[in-house]
Amino acid sequence: MPMPKIIIVEVGRPIVADVQSQLGEPWRVVSYPRAITEAEYPAIVKEVYKAIQEAGGEEVSLVLSGPLGLTFSLGQIIGLSHWKLTVYQFSAGRYRPVPPPQREWLF
Repeated sequence: MPMPKIIIVEVGRPIVADVQSQLGEPWRVVSYPRAITEAEYPAIVKEVYKAIQEAGGEEVSLVLSGPLGLTFSLGQIIGLSHWKLTVYQFSAGRYRPVPPPQREWLF
C-alpha cells in the first residue's frame, strides 16, 4: 500500500525538519516563513488546494502550522471532500492526526 503524500503548510515558522523526522519526506511544502496578512489568505488557500488536487486522488497527510483563520478557511474550501485526507497538528511534542469530521457530531 502506498504511503500518503505529505503536504506541509508552514506559516510563520519552519516545521519541515520536525515533520520529516516524525512522518517522513514531504511531497509538497507550502512555505511562508514569516508573518502573513489576511489579504494573503486567498493565494495560500489556492496553493494548498492545488497541491491536494495534484496528489491525484492518492491519500494525503496535511500538516498545518499557521494562523487559525487561515486553516479554518482552508477547511471550508476543502469541506467534506472526496479526498483521502488526514490532517495533523502539533500536540504534546508530536504531530498527531486530527479526528476526521463526521456529520454525527452535529446531532
